[in-house]
Amino acid sequence: MLRSMLALLALGLATPAVAAPDAPKPSFDCATAKSKVKLMICASDELAKLDVAEEALLRRARAKATTPDAVNEEQSLWLSQRDACASPACLIRAYHQRIADLHAWTN
Repeated sequence: MLRSMLALLALGLATPAVAAPDAPKPSFDCATAKSKVKLMICASDELAKLDVAEEALLRRARAKATTPDAVNEEQSLWLSQRDACASPACLIRAYHQRIADLHAWTN
């Protein structure tokens, strides 16, 4: 009996922690994230929320734009700038700027 209880306890301790169900999730799967930037986004509720907001605005911008290719080119440039960030503060600034830029496409 004691052996079974210890085995169950060990199994529970070996199981990785699962994020709270109400924790914000970014627009991509954190389980497959490998880049430093995506890992920073997955580790921050604020960055995850900004990522979701940016993704939603990007979809709206692509749908409303008369030249979706221009939106895509701008997005590619922004992603390279975002991916050059080395700190959460840099990512927060990058997301705020991108969200402001995307609002121009959706208005």
